[in-house]
Amino acid sequence: MASSIDLVLPFYNPVDGWANRVLKSLADLAESCAQYEFKLILVDDGSEVTEALEEGKQLLKEEGVKHEVITLPSNTGKGQALRQGMLHSEAPFTIFTDIDFPYDTESMAAIIQCLESGEDVALGFREQDYYVSVPWFRKGLSVLFRMILKGVLKSPITDTQCGLKGMSSKGREVFLKTKINRFLVDMEFIKLSMRNATLRVKPVTVHLRQDVQFSTMGIKVLITEGINFLRILFR
Repeated sequence: MASSIDLVLPFYNPVDGWANRVLKSLADLAESCAQYEFKLILVDDGSEVTEALEEGKQLLKEEGVKHEVITLPSNTGKGQALRQGMLHSEAPFTIFTDIDFPYDTESMAAIIQCLESGEDVALGFREQDYYVSVPWFRKGLSVLFRMILKGVLKSPITDTQCGLKGMSSKGREVFLKTKINRFLVDMEFIKLSMRNATLRVKPVTVHLRQDVQFSTMGIKVLITEGINFLRILFR
């Protein structure tokens, strides 16, 4: 059984109080999975230097949690930030999610239990209750992606964009082969994982925290992700 888990948390311009959320979620997870030692790998994806950012980093130091901060020189996107975090991960299990821990503790624990059972990749899978909580635009994108994955790609995994995934060291090696720099790195990772006959891959049902807040997506991001989607289709 693995005794340590790395949590890779990419972020860009975090809001006030971000470190308090990290500490609260980490404490809840450590209580739920007391047999593990957790290390935070925070990847600063080119954030502006602000009082909120520096105060948060200082709070993590003062609280004495095991952590490492990787600072990228410019904003390159979720995919690149995650790969940089994975390069610093040496634990038997690695989990990545957003810095605001949008999924509840039970969902995080379910991902860990899946890895404990011998799976190499544990994919967060969002049920219909997810769509009740999210803005209509995100709901529309999620439904569209699922339709394409099921109807066009014939993929057995139809929820690629859930921001909670776990992996063994074998799964981590596959993630490091991804090329997409932004949000669709999740989809690319799943495609590579499903192609690898040596990997055990399993979806895990997860649920959002009730008080989670969603960020907005700009038109530039959407255009970039459209191009990335085509790259994944033909890779």
